Amino acid sequence: MKPVRCLLVDDEDLALDVLEMYASRIPQLNVVGRCADVQEAVAFMQKDPVELVFLDIQMPGLTGMEWAARLIGQTKVIFCTAYDEFALQGYEVNAVDYLLKPFSFERFEKAVEKALVLIESAKKSVGMEEETLCLTIKSDGKLFRIKQKDILYFHSLSNYYKVVTVEKKLIAYGSLSALESELPTEDFIRIHRSYLVAIDKIQAYSGSEVVINGEKLAVGRAYRASLDKLPQKNPQKKGRFFRG
Repeated sequence: MKPVRCLLVDDEDLALDVLEMYASRIPQLNVVGRCADVQEAVAFMQKDPVELVFLDIQMPGLTGMEWAARLIGQTKVIFCTAYDEFALQGYEVNAVDYLLKPFSFERFEKAVEKALVLIESAKKSVGMEEETLCLTIKSDGKLFRIKQKDILYFHSLSNYYKVVTVEKKLIAYGSLSALESELPTEDFIRIHRSYLVAIDKIQAYSGSEVVINGEKLAVGRAYRASLDKLPQKNPQKKGRFFRG
């Protein structure tokens, strides 16, 4: 496991020094920054995201507790504070642990061990999810595993089909109908008897054609209604695609 990137946030230099000294004794931790308040930490994270934050609570401006609530599901947090009255709130924002100053290295190490287990578990879950979102294709006598997120579209070639990604094109035996039944309908849509495309790769749609990766693909008349039901994407707004 690569060392976990962590950020230290406290308005007291001495507290930051202690945290950095403790962290230096644990090879699995890599301290990449020190911040004196939440505003500074937010700016740091925008440029250089981390996996674990050691966070004081009572600081000028936005409190550590308020920021931790925004980090739920993104970054693990270990609170390091002199105030025990916030302990319950700490667990309500899914903090890994709540260290009450002054704390020993042993107590710090115990909190870190909990965080490392959670971080490693999350990475494995993501890896398993990515594994399930792959398509195995036999082309030219070889097996290829292609991530669904990399697929632009499929093109029917009689008893074969071509799968097109940004990096490669492969030809495999099979039908678009069989593929369509296997792939998630929220991610792929049939636009023509010869084309099955990734919805989030559609850059533009004019009614008779779609544009994917700069390439124009014909839209069959029978499939236009399905395309019309998809959310449109305006360059100024979030969405799927825009009408040309």
